[in-house]
Amino acid sequence: MTHVVLVVGLLETDSGKTTAALPLVSALDLVPFKPRSGHNVWLHYDHTRRCVELGLPVSRDVLKLAKVAEVDLPLITLNPVHRVWTSPDVGTAVKSDVSLRYFSAQTDAYVLMDRLDETVFLYTEGTELRYVPDETMEMARECEVREVREEPAPEELRRTIDRAWSRVRKEGPVLVESLNNLAVPWPGVLKYDGVAVAVGPGTALVYDLRDYARAAETLAGPEAVTLSLLEVLEPLEVVRLPPLDRTRRSDPRKLEEAYRELIGAVQERL
Repeated sequence: MTHVVLVVGLLETDSGKTTAALPLVSALDLVPFKPRSGHNVWLHYDHTRRCVELGLPVSRDVLKLAKVAEVDLPLITLNPVHRVWTSPDVGTAVKSDVSLRYFSAQTDAYVLMDRLDETVFLYTEGTELRYVPDETMEMARECEVREVREEPAPEELRRTIDRAWSRVRKEGPVLVESLNNLAVPWPGVLKYDGVAVAVGPGTALVYDLRDYARAAETLAGPEAVTLSLLEVLEPLEVVRLPPLDRTRRSDPRKLEEAYRELIGAVQERL
């Protein structure tokens, strides 16, 4: 039976999930798996350039986790679904009759592409209203590109993740990192024994994954946030997480030392 460490965030952004996941992967020899991810080509331009080098839109977190993991699997298997979005092109709006207030509120209109496995779905409608760096399409040169108007159905996302999971789970215990503050990154993770770790600034809350799954299946919708779920669960352990500067975050050995208490809390329950 595959054992799973599910890492979820308490905040919408910058919870510290990946910083906590890195020492768990390296110390406990876990296979990293990020079912869903995404990035903004404007806000995270350095990562956009990295994806251009790879010819593949992929998660920043997975690149970090794969570097410390002892596993020989393709990035698209460790990260089967990745979304790329952008900001509005305000210059275009100023030169047109589009209301800037309306324009800035239409965040869904600025999704550029979704990658499902090796296929990129490129959204062409409204392209003129989006800010798109010149080299953006080079991110998808190693993929099959389909120009579409509508997003893939949720069932197609789930099938893509399930196919990747069938390969990942054979490699050993798996660390599954969620997206933002989603309580459940995809339903398949709730079928396994293991540990759930909810991460926020300075703190990690540790739960039995079966208890977490029962709460998720009973109380939460498919896109429920972590805080709504944890209101009805008591953690098995509360672990303090020290703040770390960039030097310590980039050194796996220093990370393991700083997060030794969390590693021990997870290890004894696997």
